[in-house]
Amino acid sequence: MFPVSDRWRESLSLARYEPVVQWSLDRGNTWLDLTVHDGSISGASTSQVRWTARGIIVSGAEIGRRALSPYGARIRVFMRMHFDRHTYETVPLGVYRVEEVSQQGLRPGRAQLDGLSLEAQVQDERFHQPRTIAVGTGQYWATTLIKEVLPEIGMSWRLGDSNIPQLVEERDRWGLIDGRSRDPSIAKSLGGRVFCDSRGSFVAAPVPTLEDEPVWTLTAGPGGALVEPQQTLSRDGVYNQIVASGASENGQPPIGPSVASDDDPVSPTYYQGPFGAVPLFYTSKLITTLSQCQTTALGLLAPRLGLKQKVSVSSLVNYAIEPDDVITVTMPDETVENHIVDSVSFSLTGGSMSLQTRSTTSPAGGRITLEGDNAEYGEGTFDE
Repeated sequence: MFPVSDRWRESLSLARYEPVVQWSLDRGNTWLDLTVHDGSISGASTSQVRWTARGIIVSGAEIGRRALSPYGARIRVFMRMHFDRHTYETVPLGVYRVEEVSQQGLRPGRAQLDGLSLEAQVQDERFHQPRTIAVGTGQYWATTLIKEVLPEIGMSWRLGDSNIPQLVEERDRWGLIDGRSRDPSIAKSLGGRVFCDSRGSFVAAPVPTLEDEPVWTLTAGPGGALVEPQQTLSRDGVYNQIVASGASENGQPPIGPSVASDDDPVSPTYYQGPFGAVPLFYTSKLITTLSQCQTTALGLLAPRLGLKQKVSVSSLVNYAIEPDDVITVTMPDETVENHIVDSVSFSLTGGSMSLQTRSTTSPAGGRITLEGDNAEYGEGTFDE
């Protein structure tokens, strides 16, 4: 959750909100105000682009190639909570590359904007030719590859670090940094994720677990948010074991494997229970030590455990909530559960907030067990 004051937390049901949107044509050196009329923001930890702005209707800017357009313009979004006529607090809601500008069907002087957070820019700028990556730390190379594209953007590193081996990447810059689920990336080899936060800076952080400290509490009934849980139970995308190993390089034996398992007997996805063992195999040339195998296995297991649920909050909207936050939810039957927020969406002009969450009775992350060499582990990335 974006850091906010106690007064913010205590005023969620009382304060007046004001959305703020600004735009820039010079990569964020100068920002100009826009008038906001409508729009929505969503953030998802499971998406390659964490923040998405949709249907942002604004006025107060010229539309065109050298003005507000998809040809280099950015917008940034904030939400102000007004405590009284003279005091307010502001939280950021993302910095976006403008993807589309439309005036169709709108009043004169208005435009509708769609935008994606700045991971999209790094994803687009692929290597022109195969890129040799020398031996160096994961932090050095992840930061270097991002700043080659966005030199003005900050980078916060919250992961551990280790050297990655020399390698050659053909085209995919983002796949080497973080990438899709099947990419053998620097972030996965260190048990974490790289993403753009709500302030527009890049962050490398561990994958959250249900053992992390909750940042917010939702309670049904008087005095709390009106929580309407809509539970969808599905096995799709749920694994209770990760088998991670380092790929064999230059005739050397492969590293690992290491196995992370949901080994809590009371968990609905206990690997020796009725759910059964559902392993996901991951091999990466970036894994060079057994310690990395363990870290990678834990990091890949955490987001794949748990029952997916949707929690709709119809009376309170907390614009400081972000993907990967751990929250405590008290259900109408007084059941208390910790949930990991996979995605959050809300309107800029009021209404409800929707959270897509995961919860399980098992401490997310499981327990590491080590196995001997296994010749069946090949050069692939994920093998389901």
